[in-house]
Amino acid sequence: MKLRCTVQNPENQKSGRLKGIPFLLFLLLLIALYLQYSHVIYCEAIGLSSFKEIEKDVFVSREIPAGNHAFISETLSRAGERVAGFWGEKKGKAVVIVCATASEYERYCHSREGAGCSLGTLYGSSFIVLNLHGINTDVISHEMSHNELFGRLGWKKTTFDVPQWFNEGLSMMLDYRFVNARDSLERFRGYLREWRIRTVPPAKKLSLEEISSLNDFFNGDSRHVALAYLTAASEVSYWLMIVGRQGFREWLDLFSSKGDFASYHEIERIYRQRLPAPVHDNPIRYLGRQRPAE
Repeated sequence: MKLRCTVQNPENQKSGRLKGIPFLLFLLLLIALYLQYSHVIYCEAIGLSSFKEIEKDVFVSREIPAGNHAFISETLSRAGERVAGFWGEKKGKAVVIVCATASEYERYCHSREGAGCSLGTLYGSSFIVLNLHGINTDVISHEMSHNELFGRLGWKKTTFDVPQWFNEGLSMMLDYRFVNARDSLERFRGYLREWRIRTVPPAKKLSLEEISSLNDFFNGDSRHVALAYLTAASEVSYWLMIVGRQGFREWLDLFSSKGDFASYHEIERIYRQRLPAPVHDNPIRYLGRQRPAE
C-alpha cells in the first residue's frame, strides 16, 4: 500500500481562509438586517400569512371572530373621516394589520408596547399595525395621521428632518384620549393643564430638544412617554392655535419644497403678525432653545 502525503502551501491556506471572510460578513449582515427589520418583512408578506383580508388592504388575524369584522371596518372608516377633516383629504395608503395576540403584534410591530404603530419604508410601503386595544377611533386616527405625514413628505424628510415631538404632537391633534376639546384655544389649554399636573415639582420637565428623536421620545418609563406626548401636544396645539389649518397646509407646501423644519417657525411668525392681540404664553418653550417668534 502506498501512502500519499500532500503538503499544502501555507499561502494557499491563508488565501482560502480570506475568501471565506466576505461570505461570513455577508451572512452576518443578513442576520443583523433580519433581526432589525423582520417586522417589515412580515408586514410585506402579510398576504401570504393566515391573516384574512376583510377589505382592500385590511388584514385581520384568524383569531378574531368574523362577527367583529364589520366593527373593525366601521371604526377604520370613522377614523378616516376624522383624518380627512383635519388634513383636508385622506391620502395615506397604509396596509392595516389587526392582531389578536401579543405575539402577533410583536411580530408585525417589533414591540409589545402601545395599542398601535405605523411603519414607513425607504421604498414607500407603509403599514398600520393594531392590537385589540387599538380598535378605536382615537388610536387609528393617531396612526393614520403618522401615515399622512409620511405619505406627503416621504421617508427621508419624515425620518431625518421632522423632529419626533412634531410628528407625535400632530397625531395627538386627532387623538382625543388626553384632551377632547375641538376649539384650538381650549385644546391648547387642556393639554397645558394636563402637562402642569404631571410636572408639579419635583417631577421632571422635558424640553422639545429632549424628545426630538424617536429614541429620546420613547426611551423611558410610562411616565416619561406620557409626559413626552403631553409636551409635544401642548407645543403643536399652541402652534396650530396661531397658524390654524390654513397655516398648517402652507407649512406642508413650504416644508416639502424647502426641506427645512425652520419653516415651522417662519409660518408662525407670518401668522403672529396678523393676530389682533398677543397670544397666550407657552411655558414649554422656556425649557429649551426652541422659542420661535417669541
